[in-house]
Amino acid sequence: MSKPPIVKPGEILCRVEDLSDPPSKAFTLQFDDGEEVEIFAVRKDDCVYAYINDCPHQLLPLNWKDDVFLTLDKSRILCVMHGATFRIETGQVLSGPMPANCALTAVPIDVIDGVVRLAPREES
Repeated sequence: MSKPPIVKPGEILCRVEDLSDPPSKAFTLQFDDGEEVEIFAVRKDDCVYAYINDCPHQLLPLNWKDDVFLTLDKSRILCVMHGATFRIETGQVLSGPMPANCALTAVPIDVIDGVVRLAPREES
């Protein structure tokens, strides 16, 4: 797999229309200290959601192919490593070998005028 494009907190990820075929896309989130985390954005209808690309059960990437994070019918997020599925809108597990309260880690984004932007990093 190729390395996803690098984005930083507060930057534009993509336009909503960019998430149509396929409706999901990976990015490398890079912080000022050099830390990098792979994330992905997924579109359902006219809404966009973003999550860390890490299965909460196996701590492995969800995808096996660039920008492919959904089931064949595009109704759920899929972990290809063990077949778990997650609700697109919440990241909550729907099926698979995990506790019912297990979920993907959401990444804060804003969608304004068709532009998907990462939320700025909160200072601690």
